[in-house]
Amino acid sequence: MVIFKSGALLLVILGVYALKRLHIFGEHDYKVAQGFAFNLTLPCAIVMSFATNKHDMSMLWIVLFGFVCAIIPLVLVFLGTHREPDKRYRAFTMLASSGLNLGAFCLPVAQTFMGASAGLPVIMMDIGNAMVATAAALSLTKGLLHMGDSAAALPMVLRVRNIAHDFVSSLSFDTYMLMLVLMFAHVQIPDPIVELVTPFANANAFCCMAMIGLMMEVPHERKDRLTLLKVIAWRTAFSVVIALAAWYIMPFDLRIREILTLAALSPITVFATKFADSLTGNAKLAGFSLTVTGVIALAEMTILHVLLPAV
Repeated sequence: MVIFKSGALLLVILGVYALKRLHIFGEHDYKVAQGFAFNLTLPCAIVMSFATNKHDMSMLWIVLFGFVCAIIPLVLVFLGTHREPDKRYRAFTMLASSGLNLGAFCLPVAQTFMGASAGLPVIMMDIGNAMVATAAALSLTKGLLHMGDSAAALPMVLRVRNIAHDFVSSLSFDTYMLMLVLMFAHVQIPDPIVELVTPFANANAFCCMAMIGLMMEVPHERKDRLTLLKVIAWRTAFSVVIALAAWYIMPFDLRIREILTLAALSPITVFATKFADSLTGNAKLAGFSLTVTGVIALAEMTILHVLLPAV
């Protein structure tokens, strides 16, 4: 059954990509899928997960775990790529190797495998992860590599305002923060709202997988392919460490630890591809990297989900 569910998600990616190759979808149509996913289906999935699952304050440890899992790899890749002469490729490696694609990838996959209740641990982890992935990663990369001199010349107040705008302008991140506030206030989301968002939440898996298929475009430059291999190597190393920490260190029951372990295998974030495109101008490599790491992550998550209950 798990193989069929995984195959269905993969079929969406490949099917939408095939339609793109047949020119039914255009080169930039992925932005429509992004709009649906990040501004409609993902926020609704977040609301539904909070509304339909029990949570307590101990889950805030997962938020901290998500933040650490996003920020430390960014710094380590910066230190490990000091011999790369081209800042554009170094920036791409930093952005693509750090952060986890939790809301747009792990959330629909985990819920497909383990039901709607699997969404809450993923969302809690993504709150911490999103603090880095949605804006801080871009600011740190530009600052560490001394890219974007015009931004560096701005007064501190304006730089802080620009960073704050990056966070606030993300509807998904705003929804995360609202749900966190409601959690602290012990406010229950009314049933009519849950019924209203349910159809959109159920469409999240399809929209996110379709977005990945639409972004796929094979790069032809040898340097691009070598950079992608480096990114995969970095992400594999980080995934192993994060998965081991989730399974052996996090103070939760086996089900939540399995969900966090699956989350460790998540692919490149969509924000990373967006930021990498804006800094390097290489949209083709960004989109292809997301697709390749997404397919790898889907296979790894499927295998791990089958094996972990037997451990």
